[in-house]
Order: sequence, then C-alpha cells, then structure tokens
Amino acid sequence: MPGIIDMPNDLVLTIEVPAFAAAGEVPIYRAQSNGVVVAAFWVPSTAVVANGTNFAELAVRNRLGGATGTPGAGTALPATRSYAATNSSAFVAEAMTLDPTLANTQFLAGDVLTVESVESGTGLALPAGYIDLHIRWR
Repeated sequence: MPGIIDMPNDLVLTIEVPAFAAAGEVPIYRAQSNGVVVAAFWVPSTAVVANGTNFAELAVRNRLGGATGTPGAGTALPATRSYAATNSSAFVAEAMTLDPTLANTQFLAGDVLTVESVESGTGLALPAGYIDLHIRWR
C-alpha cells in the first residue's frame, strides 16, 4: 500500500483563514514529511482595496519545529500576497507570490506553517477566506 510520500501528485491543503482586523497569526499545518510549497492561492470572502501607504500582507510562514532551528522562530515566508498596490475581488482565486529562494519554500517534518497578516502604516483589515496550499513531498 502506498504511503503519503508515495502520492503521485501535489497535495492541496484547503485552509480556512479568519478575518484579520489587525496584525495576527494562526497555525494552519504541521508537516508530517519533508516538503516544498509549490503554489498557493488566496480566495477572499469580500473585495479588498489596496492602499500604498496603509496596507497588509497575507503570508504563509514556516515557524520551524522540525529537525533544525528553534521551534516557533522561523522567518521564511514561502507565499505572500501584498495589498500595497493590487485589489482583490470577492470569491476570486488569485496566485500568491512564492519566495524565489527554493530554501524558503521548503519545510521539514515537524515544521509548523502559519498564516499571518503583517501591517504597514496603520494597516488594512483583511477578510476571512481560504488558501489552497499546494505542497510536494521531497
């Protein structure tokens, strides 16, 4: 019987994301095996109007916890979506930007991935929605 790392296609995790009225972070996944984020899509439940001064960035973050690093201290952002310049429409999936450095998209068994809202200026409230996180075992 094939194991989870024998799956022939990417695993897609559909993750419910709460609304963020301010900066915040929630855990979304604890990795069972080593892997890499190969794509991420954000679907907001309402439209979001970008603001070049007071904006937020939605990010998937690797908080570590696996074989290396201090658990909770990870800073790699495998996928991000900034609202500094581009609006979003309600219920429309859009690709998040993947970090171009491969090492920043990889995770180890035991690592904890989170979703966070990081604010700039006075920030921007983000609606609830979901992220489709595509991962590939390595």
